[in-house]
This record gives sequence, structure tokens and C-alpha cells, in this order.
Amino acid sequence: MPERVMDFLKDIPVEVVVELGRARMTIRRLASLEPDDVIELDHGQSEPVDLVVGGRLIARGETVVRKDRVALRIVEVITGEPEGEPR
Repeated sequence: MPERVMDFLKDIPVEVVVELGRARMTIRRLASLEPDDVIELDHGQSEPVDLVVGGRLIARGETVVRKDRVALRIVEVITGEPEGEPR
């Protein structure tokens, strides 16, 4: 692909999702949620979190706090063909 086409593609915005974990619950439980309720996720505290772009897992990392924001420190970049859905 010509370099100027690649440069054009680099400026296209994409949605980046950092997935901390997932939970499954009924609509009844979801509708009853109130402030200070805790939803337990299927993800362990010491496990890396997934960085997903366009539905594809591209990296894993760990959460860090910078000033008053939660951020992601990349610890592994996924290369090659995807092996399936993100965790």
C-alpha cells in the first residue's frame, strides 16, 4: 500500500475499549441496581485487562491511576491472527 494511503488511514478515529471484565445478570437485577451496589466481574484483580479495537483484541495491560484518572499500561501487544473473542 502506498505510504500516503497509510498516512491517511492513521488519522481515522477508532473506538478503543478497555475491558475490565464481564458479568451476567437478569434484567430484574439490572433494574434494581442502586448507588453503591457492587457488580462482581469474571476477572481476577491480578489478571491483565484487554484492550479491544474494532472488536479485536490488540493488547493486554494493567490498570494504573494517574492523577485522578484510571489508565492502562500496556504489558503485551497481541500479534498475528486473532485466536477468538476477547475474554
